[in-house]
Amino acid sequence: MRKTALVLCLLPITLLQAEPVAPGNSEDAVLRQIQLVNQIPEDQLNEKTDPGFSILRTLYDQDGPDFLTLRKLLGQANVRSTLNPSAKCLLAGVISQRWDTFTLSGNLYLAGLQSKNTELRDKARKKLVAFIQPAHIPALIDLLRVPGPNVMAYDLLQEVSGQRIDPNAKSWQKWWAKNSKTADLIGHLIGNTRTQLGSGTVHAFDQDRFWYVPQGITNTMTPFAERPAAEQTRISDWNAWVHNDVKRYVDEWAVNKPIIDRLIHQPDPRVNQFLESLVPDPGMGDYASVVLGWRSSAGSVDAIRSASQTTPTVGRFLARGSLGDKTALNDLLQIIEKHQSDPLTYKLMDDDARSMLTTLRTVGVISAEQAFQLLAHTNFEFESARTAKEKKKAYKKAKAWLKDNESRLTLDHRRGFYTVTPTAK
Repeated sequence: MRKTALVLCLLPITLLQAEPVAPGNSEDAVLRQIQLVNQIPEDQLNEKTDPGFSILRTLYDQDGPDFLTLRKLLGQANVRSTLNPSAKCLLAGVISQRWDTFTLSGNLYLAGLQSKNTELRDKARKKLVAFIQPAHIPALIDLLRVPGPNVMAYDLLQEVSGQRIDPNAKSWQKWWAKNSKTADLIGHLIGNTRTQLGSGTVHAFDQDRFWYVPQGITNTMTPFAERPAAEQTRISDWNAWVHNDVKRYVDEWAVNKPIIDRLIHQPDPRVNQFLESLVPDPGMGDYASVVLGWRSSAGSVDAIRSASQTTPTVGRFLARGSLGDKTALNDLLQIIEKHQSDPLTYKLMDDDARSMLTTLRTVGVISAEQAFQLLAHTNFEFESARTAKEKKKAYKKAKAWLKDNESRLTLDHRRGFYTVTPTAK
């Protein structure tokens, strides 16, 4: 299991993340941050504002992105037992970024259902379904007796089981006693997910048109007001297209991504099979592919490769590369070569268009240039190229790098990028 290199979001999913900071802090330092989180009054604990934000930032600096020490400490019963439900929920949000923390993350989110912090309690409710385990069912049934958490426990029990039983502990205990050995929680969730996705569509859009400047624009540095009328029209038309086609894609993912994300942490191999069934989908295939890459599903390479031949998108190439298919680097370079004189569109985006970038990245839609750099773990200065000349220079640098190093590339399986094996002297 590994964490790969593309930050799809600060979490739930990360594909291809940067190399971790070399460990220079002791276990005591990480434990200190855990204790500081626990000392914050529960109703004041928030991952986005201080003091919680600063403590989490310190944890990222000390132990990220693998969080090996944090995971080790949270895995110790004597450490967990000292933490309040809110602290457990907040820290679950850190380690659950990792694909290999399924059981621990689920147990922490389960505890978070009893948080005194409304936001964290709601977060625990939403997250726990993605980490649900049969061992959680008796605990959820017991929570039916606790005012407050009982409402969320009842919702969760119904969602993960598909059962519609009265919201009292005795009825659910009777059901679980009879069905605990045969209940297929993941099978139900997969079937329910398939049904929900079947009622909606994610419409694909022209990714090349989104990432590369419109024809006739060779310099992104010129202020809009100083451009000729023809260029202003091209840029305005491009932003209007983004607000229609790309925004529709973003809005549709806002509905469908939470549905899929209920499954992606589950280690059940049937989840890989389900995701493979989505890989050929024009709108969902990029996300399904990068999730399979994040899940280290090497057996899915053929399915992703087949889909990328029909629908050659960057997300599919990126996923193949992160799973060890080095030919994906050449596929990405071909896209870059096609647009070697076309700067990326970041400087042309208005505020609304720019706001869509975060969502696009979280579903595996990035430029070929960014994907190539992530897999190569090298910056070729594509994003800083503002003119056609600068873009071509960056392309030549990337092409030369691949030519010189392709035969010596070795995949870092844990992080999903390639390293260059030194030539023997």
